[in-house]
Amino acid sequence: MTMAHSPADRETGPRHVVFVTWKTGNAPAFEAAKRLGHHVTLIRSLLMERSQNIDFETSPYARHVDRTHVLKDATDIEALRACVRAVHAQRPIDGFVATVDALVVPVARIAEELGIPFTDARAAEAAKQKNRCREILAAAGVDSTRHAVVTSFEEAAAFADTAGYPVVVKPARGSGSEGAHVVADRAQLRQVVGQAADDGPYRAGILVEEYLRGRFVSAEIGLARGRFLRLAVSERSTWHRHEALETGTTIPAGLDADEHDRVMEFAEAVVGALDLKLGIFHVEIMIGPDGRPRLIELNPRLMGSCLPNLFALAGGGDIFELLVRIHLNEPVEPAAPQFTQYATVRWFGAVDATPTPDRVPDLAWAAAEYGDSLRSFTVRFPDGDTLLPCRGNLGNFGEVQTVHPDRATSIRIAEDIVARTAGLLGMEVTR
Repeated sequence: MTMAHSPADRETGPRHVVFVTWKTGNAPAFEAAKRLGHHVTLIRSLLMERSQNIDFETSPYARHVDRTHVLKDATDIEALRACVRAVHAQRPIDGFVATVDALVVPVARIAEELGIPFTDARAAEAAKQKNRCREILAAAGVDSTRHAVVTSFEEAAAFADTAGYPVVVKPARGSGSEGAHVVADRAQLRQVVGQAADDGPYRAGILVEEYLRGRFVSAEIGLARGRFLRLAVSERSTWHRHEALETGTTIPAGLDADEHDRVMEFAEAVVGALDLKLGIFHVEIMIGPDGRPRLIELNPRLMGSCLPNLFALAGGGDIFELLVRIHLNEPVEPAAPQFTQYATVRWFGAVDATPTPDRVPDLAWAAAEYGDSLRSFTVRFPDGDTLLPCRGNLGNFGEVQTVHPDRATSIRIAEDIVARTAGLLGMEVTR
């Protein structure tokens, strides 16, 4: 008689991990899975790779991947389901990893159908539907930020008259700060809501929220086998002319022990109220003037962009290895990282539409001046004759990563490099 084996039964030997992503930045996770001795399958999404000028073919990811499948659009759940079922039939899947917002929910649904551990599908869907997330948190007594989904300027204005200006207008479902606005008055509200009616990011609805004042941070928190892992609190910077646009991050945040614990306790309460079950989550939080944490948004996936690298630079270790182990439902130790340095990133793009420079200026001066404190510095212009105004994370063309034992120095070096680069380019940049 033969017996079916669950993923948990196979966790002592080589296991099969399936990554679903369009980001080459996830390559360290592929490497981590191979280092742990596992079989790695990658499912790519060609449509998004092309739209974001991502070239997987020239990246070195392939040496860490045993099998690759390229879909036209991995967000097409029927196409993804067919691919995953074929992969699973050939070699049973033990765990999935998906770190892109648009792919977490489709992967979660398919994992649930196959009985493979992953983030809970209904909870992930609720997290991404921002008004639903707020309703769940309010019912649980975790957070009570006022909000409303509106279909017209009149409805938005009625909310703002009650909540008071400024208000935040954002897509009811979305990520990357795309389409988000801090609205100062009735005239601007009319303009923003009017534009949103024809704007792609607002397909799921227009969400109007109470404006939260305070210190902007994010909590990176793991959940494995019912136990929380407190990984990091990072501090975030935004552009003063468009507060919805993030311009950078420092890990760890400059918080005292009590503030850190309050943020982490709140993040645990948020993740627990949604019942996400398994994964590493990125919880964006505002610490109010009264010291009380309030939710900005919950992302049911690992922190994005270069932040896993900042985590490592600051001394937190390999978060990608931890991610793989969590998604294979392995036991992991809940000990918090012991950071030894402060790692900072600053992103920048064009403030206004401006002609694309003919070439990238010489950047060698930065390494010569700042030495080992500068860990990465890139300027890469998109195709086209004009740099469009940067109003979302995808509009950046420059990135600086720095590290230093002193928090203020780490931030200052990154900001100095951005300022000097703007001067060399002869343009105003977001910073």
